[in-house]
Amino acid sequence: MVTLILSGIGFVSAIPLEIDPIDYNQINNSNYDTARNITSPGMYYLTENITGTKCIIISSDNVTLDGKGYFLNITGDYGIFSDTHTNITVKNVKINSTLYSGIVFENINSTTVENNTINTSSLSSLWGSGYNFTVVNNSMSSGFGGNYGLKQLTTYIITGNTINGKPIYFYKNEENIGEIPSDASQIIISNCTNGQIKNLTLDENAVVIYIGDSSEITVENCTIKPNIFEDYTIYLINAENCNITNNTFGISENTDFGVIRSHYSNNITISGNTLNEMAMGFVLFDIANLSIFENNFENVYGVAIGGYGISDVYVYTNNFINSTRMDVENITFNSPANVSYLYNGAVYSGIAGNYWNDYSEPEAIINNGIWSIPYAVTDSINDSYPLVKEKPNDGKIHLTQSDFDSETGYIINKSGTYVLDENITCGMGIGINANDVIIDGWRHCLVRTGLEESAGIYLLDGTNENIEIKHILLKNWAVGLSAPYNFMEHPNSDISNMVVSDCKFECNNIGVVSIGSENTKIDSCEFINNTNEGLLPLGAGMLIQDSNANITNCIFEYNERGTFLEGIDVTIDSCNFINNTNGLIPAMFYNGTVTGCTFENNDYGITTSDFAIVKIDVQENTISQNNFIENGCGLYLGGVNNEVYLNRFENNSQNIDSRSLFGNYFHSPEVTYEYEGETYTGRLGNYYGEELGTSNAGIFEKPYGIEGMMMRK
Repeated sequence: MVTLILSGIGFVSAIPLEIDPIDYNQINNSNYDTARNITSPGMYYLTENITGTKCIIISSDNVTLDGKGYFLNITGDYGIFSDTHTNITVKNVKINSTLYSGIVFENINSTTVENNTINTSSLSSLWGSGYNFTVVNNSMSSGFGGNYGLKQLTTYIITGNTINGKPIYFYKNEENIGEIPSDASQIIISNCTNGQIKNLTLDENAVVIYIGDSSEITVENCTIKPNIFEDYTIYLINAENCNITNNTFGISENTDFGVIRSHYSNNITISGNTLNEMAMGFVLFDIANLSIFENNFENVYGVAIGGYGISDVYVYTNNFINSTRMDVENITFNSPANVSYLYNGAVYSGIAGNYWNDYSEPEAIINNGIWSIPYAVTDSINDSYPLVKEKPNDGKIHLTQSDFDSETGYIINKSGTYVLDENITCGMGIGINANDVIIDGWRHCLVRTGLEESAGIYLLDGTNENIEIKHILLKNWAVGLSAPYNFMEHPNSDISNMVVSDCKFECNNIGVVSIGSENTKIDSCEFINNTNEGLLPLGAGMLIQDSNANITNCIFEYNERGTFLEGIDVTIDSCNFINNTNGLIPAMFYNGTVTGCTFENNDYGITTSDFAIVKIDVQENTISQNNFIENGCGLYLGGVNNEVYLNRFENNSQNIDSRSLFGNYFHSPEVTYEYEGETYTGRLGNYYGEELGTSNAGIFEKPYGIEGMMMRK
């Protein structure tokens, strides 16, 4: 390792030595147009300050150019250029190059650049490639750059060079190089191990860090904002087991640059860095086993991450803010295993993706801080676990556990849409004390942890209207949904236009209680294992005492009672009552309809014989086109003037209790129907799983049980 440090060389004119005109070739203003192209071996020197638009070209081997302390001012090109030659020396020249690099050597072997002062606005004052390159005691305004590789750099001698007075540190072929000094302007590491670049400010006009053919190099807690144009601040070439973490990459004068470029590297970690207002983020070529996480990409206006030839690269828990353009293949935009991540101030654990500030999926739901719909990174690559980061500002009121009091829950006092962003546990649930309220559970669970008489969602005063409740699991409550809350004290509640959809009521005493409501709709809900083990003795999926209620596409399974029904003009359509003690229990039921439902494996499919019924008054209802399958008793129907027809009874221990026959009609009104391509008019009964004589126009000739009980075959 060579770490000789020299201060910047000033612009003081040297006194030329006596020159033997036979051994030296003079270059001055008068002969510059021809003398600037050196085509023969020999010693060349400047005799005065020279100004021109074109550079000195060395087109021969074995050339020494000695500036003798004079200026070479080039306004339109490089200062000095040579390509594919050997044994070149440039020394003692003060170069001002306004457009490009001061000295450019391409594929030059056995070269010495010594004691020069180079000022240029270019990214590199000195650019070179080749073998046996000696760069000593040069004072530069920008960096030392080139097409480096292991075989080249390990033949270099680089010492005593500065950028604007700050030393360039060069390390090669060394183990345990340790911590880089804090006054570094540029760091070049080749074929080394165990180095720490920490707590530095690197803001010179240069590729400030080059790590080639090295391992276990850490770049940490640095502020990196070089004034470069169209290049990268850090290069990793054939590097291994390196970490770039908690650095700030900012802008200086130019913004058209990138942050990290890596080729042929393995097992690299890039984490906790901040990028702001640059053209490129990280560009990767033929790289494997890379983790990019917890970085902030903000206003990266080009490609935030790009490259090809990539394998086992994981990008997760990063923030992409106005920085979503990618040009990648084979990158996985989520963590390979469970990680911790933040959502709205709380810590969660799981497979996590990234935060994208332009995420826009109106139908997506939040599940513990992760959106349910993937984010399209490119046409072929998704982030399947996009992070929410904080409560969305979408006009909705997003609720998390922190919004709930452990005992009293959360009270809604104004209209709006309320969304659960995570599962909630509390003593009381959500109380509604307003009209025009939507509660969207986004398929999260509201679970009771408090008193047995508590309710999951409840309407406080019994005079609410336009309430919608959807996509929520209510579990372990005395009443999952109570409308109103204290229905014992509000028998004359005034609740209208309540909609409950895609909800699940599980392990409550009663899933839904709705008393005195009008125009209630309950659609596509599940009522599972609601029993009488709580404070209330009823044990039911639903208790409905409403008018104009519509219950459709619901599932009632393993309940003590599926639905306890009282009301006027209530429709139950396309519901499944399976494995309940009693499926549907009508008590005070008028002018209702039960149609298209399946009653299977219940003790009773439909029954009015239940100890909880105080008074039976079931009149003028229609029970039609239902399936009663493998129940203890399919139908036990008290009341009068009810019409039961076009139902299917199969494999029940008892299809119909005989007490159901009195005062009810087991056939349809006169209807027009088709049978085997023919049209008929008549009354139709039910099907009982057996043939009753011959069929006449779809109706068996023998009655079932009593006269008049007949059905199409």
